[in-house]
Amino acid sequence: MGSAPHDVTVQLPHHPLDQAAALWRPMLFRASLSAVFGALTIFWVQPSVHVMSVAGGLYLLGLAVSAVWMERAIGLRTSADRWLVGIAPGFLLAGAVLNLWIHTDAMFAQVAALVLVISGAVDLYVGIRQRRLNVVGKDLIAVGAVGVATGLLLPIFEGPGAHALLGVAGGGAIIAAVVLAIASFGYRHDVRHAAAANPDNRVN
Repeated sequence: MGSAPHDVTVQLPHHPLDQAAALWRPMLFRASLSAVFGALTIFWVQPSVHVMSVAGGLYLLGLAVSAVWMERAIGLRTSADRWLVGIAPGFLLAGAVLNLWIHTDAMFAQVAALVLVISGAVDLYVGIRQRRLNVVGKDLIAVGAVGVATGLLLPIFEGPGAHALLGVAGGGAIIAAVVLAIASFGYRHDVRHAAAANPDNRVN
């Protein structure tokens, strides 16, 4: 199998306002998804393994959609980067299907842990690569670190069961939701303020 060519067929927006305009919606989507999942883990006091598996599976499915949207919004420069980042949605989708199909503590603890570590590592990679090129770099580093930490902690709490597992996953989701929401609303404010100051500006 040959290595992926390093082309520059996709150009990310260079101006910070263009980047913010492209990113605030997918970031708000992921923030909302994470907040809803996190709230469920807080307010559902005695979740069964079936609740955990369905909620976790739907959360992973939403993260897969978010990962694809974020990748397109960022606009990675090389095909090698796009190939690597494209791994995350596939693993998230596989993890979602397995958890929706098989309802056990072990499935959630092991499979969700694996896919969260992989997707978190991808976020870290993109954040580090984009930290001097794109406004989202520092936010992805923070969210990626949270994802990796959440995935590493999940297997430790397999024994206590669904309540503990959802508590760990939900805690990570809430932290990610806060980071992403702050960034998203900040980007949206910047874009709309610039549009109001310059009505001819095409950024929206």
